[in-house]
Amino acid sequence: MDKQILIKTAEAWFEFSKSRTGQIDFVGKVTETLREDELLKGGCQKIASSAYFTPSYYIYLQEGENANPFVYVAGDVDVSDSDTFDFLVHIGPLLAAVDTKDSLLAGELYLRRRSVFEKFPQLSSFIMEDLCAEILFSLCYGEVQNVEPDSIPLLFNSAKKKLNFDSSRETLDQAFMRYLKDNAVTLTLPLVGTSFYNWEDEMCPYVLEKLCDNLSAENLLGDAGKIRRAKHDFYQSLECAVQAEPYNPHDRNAIIVCIENPEAKISGNPGLEKAGHIRALAAKIIREAKPKKMSYGGHLASLADGQIIVELKV
Repeated sequence: MDKQILIKTAEAWFEFSKSRTGQIDFVGKVTETLREDELLKGGCQKIASSAYFTPSYYIYLQEGENANPFVYVAGDVDVSDSDTFDFLVHIGPLLAAVDTKDSLLAGELYLRRRSVFEKFPQLSSFIMEDLCAEILFSLCYGEVQNVEPDSIPLLFNSAKKKLNFDSSRETLDQAFMRYLKDNAVTLTLPLVGTSFYNWEDEMCPYVLEKLCDNLSAENLLGDAGKIRRAKHDFYQSLECAVQAEPYNPHDRNAIIVCIENPEAKISGNPGLEKAGHIRALAAKIIREAKPKKMSYGGHLASLADGQIIVELKV
């Protein structure tokens, strides 16, 4: 095998190289077809990614991220250095998040192991470069406990270049308004105010939980696979609307998120229900950037206990 280091996510392969001096470089996304059995037959080590990210914590996770990444290292390549190994077993989920344009998850993964990624600043910056502004927006404006940009200089400095941000002539809010106004941008953001609505309480229908009662011992893996696929396809199919709410008496910039009720859909009664709002700080910038845009598309990016994440296009 001429490739030195490969990382397999749910839907993609990514290649890294290691120089004679021990430097790790990112080659990019692999376009050719690769087979695990051939890599292992060729002498590759198969190394599991760190469990700092695992899809098992989620009720639903979009396709490109729903897997445990693995690292494949050629037999003649040494990755025993502590920092190098630490980087390789943590970078897989971040690669998947960036590849699927999941700005919130990418930011959260970066924050969880920033001490690891910042030992390879140029490499980490390059991997996040295409999505750096969106990641910064999700972290600084989307979450309830927002992150201060100055506290994440590696990401902030990359985003400033993409935003063409000059603090002497504008604020960061204004820079993002300009960026969103001039570009078509994909963001993933969490919902707030979900406790005011019933959607969160009904997102795990009893019927879906009872599917496992039909597992057959004669074909346990096959039946479990069908149930897993059916659950994923069901949540993926839920209609989602992210749109402006200018009639909101409390905030004219409000953005409401409505999602099909899972329980009702199973019963044959499709219908959107309020699930929550985009955080006010993020909504204000989005609405002021494109005041005439009322609909932002939207679909579920992930569901976990107490967390609903949607993808929207500005």
